[in-house]
Amino acid sequence: MLAKERITKIVEKWYLLEPLYFAVWTLHKTEASAHLKTIKVNNGSIYYNPTFIDNLTVKELNEVLSFEAMRIILKHPYRRKKDISQISYQASNITIQEYLKTKLLGFQSAEDYFSSYEYNRKYFEFYYQKIIEQELDKQNNQNSQDPQDTENNSKQESEDTNDKENDENNTSPNSENNSEEENNSNDNDDNKGNDVENKTDETNNSENKDNSNSNGKNSPVNTSPQKNDLSEYTDKNQTGFENANDWDKNEYEEQLINDKIKEVQLSNSWGTITGDIQEQILATLKPKVNYRTILKAFRASVLSNNRRLTRMKPSRRYGFLYMGSRRDFTTKLLFAVDISGSVSSKALENAFSILNRFFKYGIEEISAICFDFEIKGKLLTLKKAKKEINIYGRGGTDFNAVIDYININRDYDGVIIFTDGYAPSPTKPKNRKTKILWLFDSEENYDACKDALSKLGKVAFVKES
Repeated sequence: MLAKERITKIVEKWYLLEPLYFAVWTLHKTEASAHLKTIKVNNGSIYYNPTFIDNLTVKELNEVLSFEAMRIILKHPYRRKKDISQISYQASNITIQEYLKTKLLGFQSAEDYFSSYEYNRKYFEFYYQKIIEQELDKQNNQNSQDPQDTENNSKQESEDTNDKENDENNTSPNSENNSEEENNSNDNDDNKGNDVENKTDETNNSENKDNSNSNGKNSPVNTSPQKNDLSEYTDKNQTGFENANDWDKNEYEEQLINDKIKEVQLSNSWGTITGDIQEQILATLKPKVNYRTILKAFRASVLSNNRRLTRMKPSRRYGFLYMGSRRDFTTKLLFAVDISGSVSSKALENAFSILNRFFKYGIEEISAICFDFEIKGKLLTLKKAKKEINIYGRGGTDFNAVIDYININRDYDGVIIFTDGYAPSPTKPKNRKTKILWLFDSEENYDACKDALSKLGKVAFVKES
């Protein structure tokens, strides 16, 4: 049976037994490649070496294909490209092995690789970083090897050489007789050697004939059992670069895979995929919000500027015949901090840390207010980062206090409302100019309140460190 037919036969069985494997596999084109050592996933295609597939047993092939299907489901080939492909491949293998626990392929679990159960059931990026740290530790240990060991090794080699010389000098008195006997013995051995060579040639010819009949061409003789190249498949140093070097961010492929995962989730047709693996798969659906990126994007969206003429710059169209122009940024940003009793002191520290961060993003001046059910204290105008800010209030929460404030003070380009989200949704602001960003103090509160507040502006959360 051809390699492609063997693969197709297993994938067809997945249609009923493993719907998610079948769904993500059929999103890809399957192509043979004789230049490839084993099998790899890359940019919407699955490439395989037919010889590698042919040398696998049915059970081994099923585990290999399942392993690659899980690699697709976890979207490892479509993550942001890592610097070291071999380590990227190893990290992917450890992650998948932690959940599939394959028995025939020889992949190492996290405990096997790191010699510690502390790293069990982690994720791809975690293992990538840990492997790099481990490799650096090994290099440092090798560089700091004790010079005494080298000296001891040299002494041992010298002693071995002296012992060998003494053995050569200690010959028997009947050395001539022994020499004649050795010559006669060598002649007999030569005759025996010729007989053995003749028998070996007959055996080799017979094996070559069998190999020629089975493969359709002559194959090199190997007296040891035929290997199936699984060692190449599992070893990052042999195929890691080849299999993972082309992995890179691909949002289109990610979306296709996510759609299939959602379909399986809705129909609850997970096949043999256990609950803990389901959690890992579903976790890949939720995009992790990087609030720093959100802040930068929000800052860019609210930038405003004044254009003024200047003789210091030429006109782009007419050169120095006419005055050029320059733009001075005049962004006005309001930072509103929820200081109600439900917001922890740690969250408030994070809030003002974020406030100070905006000065790194090019904002020259920020206005800040604190609120619970009403605006507390005075408006703060900050032109540089501030270490301490006094807080008053800590009562209930009413977002309308902030909405009313921007309805009256309409000259703000944007407002960031830092909150835990636990309050009734406010009325829609009459001020359409001021853009709103709801910044939640935790991912849990973000999940609970984002749907209601996202109708009034963008939403993000501060990831706990």
